[in-house]
Amino acid sequence: MNILRIILVFFICFILITITLQNLERVEKIKIFFDEFPNVPLASIILIAYLFGLLTVGIFAIINEIKSKTEIRKLKKEKEALLTELNDLRNYFLVEKGEER
Repeated sequence: MNILRIILVFFICFILITITLQNLERVEKIKIFFDEFPNVPLASIILIAYLFGLLTVGIFAIINEIKSKTEIRKLKKEKEALLTELNDLRNYFLVEKGEER
């Protein structure tokens, strides 16, 4: 699985570099929120947009990971409680039968 990730990262980097090299011309002006930037290379806009997308996906992935770990922790506690209850019930019937004799 690690090799597949490495290959995928290299493939994405290759595509990103290719697209960037194909778009080296400059844009007259770009507006980002309330600021205006004149004479910006299109390649830098592409890279910034890509990095912003990575950051956004990364934040959502971290949030999902935290939710998953808390759910796993909760389920482990529930499992331990159920195992304890099961052992108590098993011992209860053994102790009860032993007292009858």
